[in-house]
Amino acid sequence: MSGLFGGGNDQPNIVIPPAETPRAFQTIIPQKSYKDLAESMGRTEGEINRVMDQRYDQTGTAAEIGAKQRGIEMQEAASYAASLPKGTANEAFRGTPRDFAITSNAGGSFDTVAGQATRTDAGTLGGSAQSAPPKTLAREAAETRFKDAKDYYLKAVEKAKTTPRSFMTPTQDPGFAQNPSDIFLPKKKED
Repeated sequence: MSGLFGGGNDQPNIVIPPAETPRAFQTIIPQKSYKDLAESMGRTEGEINRVMDQRYDQTGTAAEIGAKQRGIEMQEAASYAASLPKGTANEAFRGTPRDFAITSNAGGSFDTVAGQATRTDAGTLGGSAQSAPPKTLAREAAETRFKDAKDYYLKAVEKAKTTPRSFMTPTQDPGFAQNPSDIFLPKKKED
């Protein structure tokens, strides 16, 4: 019973089969099989080119995709440049226009003067500055970025117009299909 459950002193018996002389096998592939493979490769390459042409119709060539991306970047640059203020804003204190002037006293209270106070000088009641503010560095950089993006876009469009679609060159008469079948026949070794 101990032999069933791994106990005891039984030694395992190892059986080694008698040695056999090695045998060699050779498969003969006729020339027709190679020609069939070459035709299959031709059909596969033709299908690859058909699918590539379909892809070009749907998404465009790499040059056309690049031109579209340059157009998006140009539009982004134009939008950013348009979003910037036209110049430096006047950040000086501007009083609220009133029918009368309000002045403060040293004690923290306000005195009013009867009558209308109309002033036309810039930054005070009733007036505003009408001079063109200077360009900011941000606006200059945004306009330069837009100009560069426009140049890149125009170059990309020109490249897309002149770059043809590229396809896989089909394999013509591969060398393996030209081999006659008899080269695969076993040869006798001559002494």
